[in-house]
Amino acid sequence: MLHDLAAVVGAPHILTGDATAGFAVDWTGRFQGHTPAVVRPHDTAEVAAVLALCTAAGIPVVPQGGNTGLVGGGVPRHGEVVLSLTRLSQLGQADLEASQITAGAGVTLQQVAAAQ
Repeated sequence: MLHDLAAVVGAPHILTGDATAGFAVDWTGRFQGHTPAVVRPHDTAEVAAVLALCTAAGIPVVPQGGNTGLVGGGVPRHGEVVLSLTRLSQLGQADLEASQITAGAGVTLQQVAAAQ
C-alpha cells in the first residue's frame, strides 16, 4: 500500500517509523496515538486519490491540519493513517474590502495574519 500511496504523493511525502512521532500526539500532549504512516499530499487531487486508495483497502484515515486543536481530533488514536494537509499551503490574495482570504488547509493562522 505504501508503494501505491508513494505513486500518488511521491516517496519523500510518505513518512513511517520515527518520522511519524510528531503526528501521533497533539501539541498539548494530552492526546497520543500511533500511526503506520503519514501521507502528505500537495493538492486536492492527491487528497482524493489517497482517500480512494485507503477506502478501497479498508484503511482508516485521520486528517490533520496544523494539529493545534484542543480535542485530539487530528490524532490517530486507533492506528489510522494520518493525512497531513500541511502541503496544501496555497494562500490567496487578501480581499481587504470583504475582509476575507482564501487559504489552503495547510496554511497557518500566523501566515493568514501576516497576509496583507
